[in-house]
Amino acid sequence: MKVTEQADLQSYRLIVLRRDGSELLLASSGSGWSLPSVQISPRKRVAQQLVTELNGAWGLQAYCLFLPSLITPDGNEHSGNYAVMESIHRHDEAPKGACWIPCNASACQLTRSIEDNDAIKGSLRELDLHASQPQIGPFGRPGWLRDLFIWAQEQLSPLGLRVNGNFQQYNASPTFSLIRLETNGPAVWFKATGEPNRHELPITISLTRLFPGNLPAIFGVHPSWNGWLSEEVSDATLDQFTELSVWEKVAKDLAELQIASIGKDAELLDARCKDLRLPVLVNLIDPFLARMSEFMAAQQKEIPPPLTNSQLSFVASRLKQSCSLLHDLRFPHTLGHTDFNPGNVLISPARSVFVDWAEGCMTNPLVTLEYLREHARRAHIQDSASEKITAAYLRPWQTFLSFDDLARGMTVSPMVAVFVYAVANKVWSSPETLHNSRRSGYLRSLTRRMYREATRTVEGSEQCVA
Repeated sequence: MKVTEQADLQSYRLIVLRRDGSELLLASSGSGWSLPSVQISPRKRVAQQLVTELNGAWGLQAYCLFLPSLITPDGNEHSGNYAVMESIHRHDEAPKGACWIPCNASACQLTRSIEDNDAIKGSLRELDLHASQPQIGPFGRPGWLRDLFIWAQEQLSPLGLRVNGNFQQYNASPTFSLIRLETNGPAVWFKATGEPNRHELPITISLTRLFPGNLPAIFGVHPSWNGWLSEEVSDATLDQFTELSVWEKVAKDLAELQIASIGKDAELLDARCKDLRLPVLVNLIDPFLARMSEFMAAQQKEIPPPLTNSQLSFVASRLKQSCSLLHDLRFPHTLGHTDFNPGNVLISPARSVFVDWAEGCMTNPLVTLEYLREHARRAHIQDSASEKITAAYLRPWQTFLSFDDLARGMTVSPMVAVFVYAVANKVWSSPETLHNSRRSGYLRSLTRRMYREATRTVEGSEQCVA
């Protein structure tokens, strides 16, 4: 491993439980005890790595319950990285140099580290809360994986499938879950979402019913967990491909999905897709840019320079003109996806399948195309990729709109797409965002991007007139 990669690793201390949280694993540490620990990369899925590393370093098969939200006695967040995990097997022997001890008051005082003792105590309190009130955090209580396997088997039996006990866990949270279950045939996926993404379930159910060719089939819904079990279409996602033909096929399939959604506004909005249609966007332009004026005034860095109020007014004017143009061209409102990234597109020989619809919306169709084009540019597919992807996307649309109207719409869609992305959630209007340097800085950068796009469209129109 490279030195830089080693330096980037983060250490996690593990609170590993078994027998429904009644026993805790401690490792021998000289004359005392300590929590077992592993190292993982911060740039990869935490839960997946913790499960793998615990098995490799300590020989235990376990899954992650949650990363505890620990507060020190003085009210500050705990400085260390901890994870609460549960051994899958109730009678697993302790690894060499470790032992299982009962989870009682004395267990919270056995390690040599006061920090670890406090973490154990806080985690056990959080564990008791999830166990006593599973409705507020079903995946934070011991034993939920066993319950998942039982429920999944009930859904799969009519299909002739049997779970075999093997799984890969991809995230860990009391209210969110993403886990792949192996069967005697194709694998299946279980996903559950909590706030602020509880709406992903009704959106997914609705889209699967309306557009079965472009979403995974659903085998069962678990209402109390806000979760669903679906087929595994493919383990290949678009970000694994550099062949331009694959990206062109995705663009075509996206266009055909959007065309199929025309006229379904009411149904998709009832399913809790976000309303980002042109009239809504126009009403958000002035409030958003007034907010960005506050953000620009609060900028601490000199570079890049904050936009002036005159420049922000220019952005507002160009956004309104762009929305007006798209309206006049009679672009229909269609299904959109403000988190349309290559990792959310599954590739199979027969079809493109689109997943992770928490950011599903109704908006102008070209908005989602712009996100696909942006990712293609970042992936450096080839010099002409953006043009060819655009051509593949626009081809199905020529049944509804002329080539000239499509081309005119494409001149303004990059700026509108950035605006849609910026206002898709309420972060921009939250009072706390102004004091959050990362979020406010990101919104300033999006606004500067809109300004560059606005300037480009004006310069382009002037060149055409000349």
